[in-house]
Amino acid sequence: MPAALVITSVHAGKSAQEMLRVQDTAAALMRSGWTVDVLTPRPNPILTAALPPDVRTFTLPKWVPPSRIGLFLVGVALASSRRYAVLHGIDEGADVARWVDRATVNHFAYVAEIRRGGVGKSTVRHASAVIASAEENLSLLKEPPPKGRVSVIPDPHAELVPDTFTFAEFSDALEGVYTYVRRLHPEIVQP
Repeated sequence: MPAALVITSVHAGKSAQEMLRVQDTAAALMRSGWTVDVLTPRPNPILTAALPPDVRTFTLPKWVPPSRIGLFLVGVALASSRRYAVLHGIDEGADVARWVDRATVNHFAYVAEIRRGGVGKSTVRHASAVIASAEENLSLLKEPPPKGRVSVIPDPHAELVPDTFTFAEFSDALEGVYTYVRRLHPEIVQP
């Protein structure tokens, strides 16, 4: 069973939308047969309670301030000791995923998810896939990614926000992105 590490942004605990997106991403990946770990800066009881029970949550030590560097250091430790096939970074977490890929002996496929921007050009350029929750989010990037690697997948909360996906549609769309990533990286074990 392949494993994915979802790396949240530095501000994950302050954004209800991001917490919902992490929850839905983890649930969708597990539905597709993946094992999922989440790396977030600080313990968040709401996020932890919302995640499926089999998802492991990792946080920065209390003495490490919430930052990209802190997430990077813990991400390297996790990636060096666990067998992840894909790193999935949200906003600043996408940069962290790229840095982890570059710093470890193993190389990973990584998915860059854009919600608020703040993602480096090289991160977007080298990502196996880029996900945006809305078309407008792509305009936050300094350089647009190749269209063939971009997927716009709205948040799966149709009951809360008009014109969004249901969870089933979100899950199917995310599975399509990960199927694409597995084709690019045949070394990834199939679920």
